[in-house]
Amino acid sequence: MRPYSFGFFLCMCFGVLSGSLAAADPRPVKVGGYDFPPFAERNAQGEWSGLSLDLIELLNRSQTEYQFSFSPTSASRRHHDFDNDRFDLVFFESPRWGWAGREVVSLRGPPLGGEVFIAAARPGRGQDYFADRSGKRIALFSGYHYAFAGYNRDKEYLRREHNAVITFSQESSVQMVLRGRVDLAVVPMAFLERYTNEHTGYRQQLLVSLEPDQFYQYLLVKRTDSEPPLAYMKMLLQRVVEEGELQKLLARHGLLASVDQ
Repeated sequence: MRPYSFGFFLCMCFGVLSGSLAAADPRPVKVGGYDFPPFAERNAQGEWSGLSLDLIELLNRSQTEYQFSFSPTSASRRHHDFDNDRFDLVFFESPRWGWAGREVVSLRGPPLGGEVFIAAARPGRGQDYFADRSGKRIALFSGYHYAFAGYNRDKEYLRREHNAVITFSQESSVQMVLRGRVDLAVVPMAFLERYTNEHTGYRQQLLVSLEPDQFYQYLLVKRTDSEPPLAYMKMLLQRVVEEGELQKLLARHGLLASVDQ
């Protein structure tokens, strides 16, 4: 497994793109995705949306050699589905999240949000509340990898070692904190910002950790020998950066808008 920096250099890509970007029959590329707001999320009607799907649409408009399509999976099943060739590429995925031992390469970029601890706001309760988690019940999303737990997503381990309560939506994690069913939860920053904008009364009811559990700093993980080559993906993402399109998508979804290096 080899991480690559987001310092793109186009000269690497000219050999890959020696032919025309246009192709009579675009080669299909299946992009995996699971419930991971704001990158991908499914509504009550089963419809998917999010940054990953918007990026797929953008990349399809930017070239004609490949046709990217979204292949839904779940956080718990994504490695199994990858092993069974249901997709070859995942956007905004970290190689730390269960990919050890698999033939994958990754593309790293700047921090694009992350995850924070939350607790119910109480008189006299401050940031020191997050420093000691012993004895505290903590809501964690099923299948996620958390830095404080060594990226170990095993549910029994999380329950035994971290007193975890496993949830199946980020909203449930927040509501369990607000209702006192758990002491802590870990939620994506962008989701929390959007959720409290929609429910402004919750802002004063929640204490948010200033120290993130982790930052999201990878743009993709892909199968080593799958199409498109990593150099092509570097070039393609660099193009949408230079055109300002990726920054617009990031801003739309409440993520950092600058990806320049």
